[in-house]
Amino acid sequence: MSSLILSLDVSTTGTGWAIYGGSTLLQSGVSKPKQKSFYERAKAMASELKTIQLRAIQRHDKPFESIVIEQNTVMGPNQQTSIKIGIATGVILGRLLAEDIYFVNVSTWRKYWKFSYKDRSKKSMKKQAVDTVSVEFKKQVKDDEADAILIGSYFVNLGKDFGDLESHRN
Repeated sequence: MSSLILSLDVSTTGTGWAIYGGSTLLQSGVSKPKQKSFYERAKAMASELKTIQLRAIQRHDKPFESIVIEQNTVMGPNQQTSIKIGIATGVILGRLLAEDIYFVNVSTWRKYWKFSYKDRSKKSMKKQAVDTVSVEFKKQVKDDEADAILIGSYFVNLGKDFGDLESHRN
């Protein structure tokens, strides 16, 4: 098995994550701490994800080669939310280990999975992610975890070969 890859769907309330060994999904979940401020939640998510990462390194005896994160270039509900997600992402990445960090645009991985854009609502996109994971991975998950699984699968199966992924070396 090749090195490990961590896929993240970061938000201010909960972060979906998935760990891949090569193109195989090894485990996934959601970090959803209860702290009141988004900054405290981000710190708690970072600590939890660091623990998950260290356990995976120990269990699989492999290092983390890459972290892949959804990059949403469209402004969220408002500019403040987008800024908070950026801060949360920075806090989380500051605690994690990987040789490379990649950002993949939300529309890129959704196109790969052939999402329908007839209804562009957040609810429709989240439902499509959950349904796709149910069919493709035979796994019942919530939307944040589904997004992380699909982002990671896109990356390990196709995305890493494309030059349109933005890479930042640690």
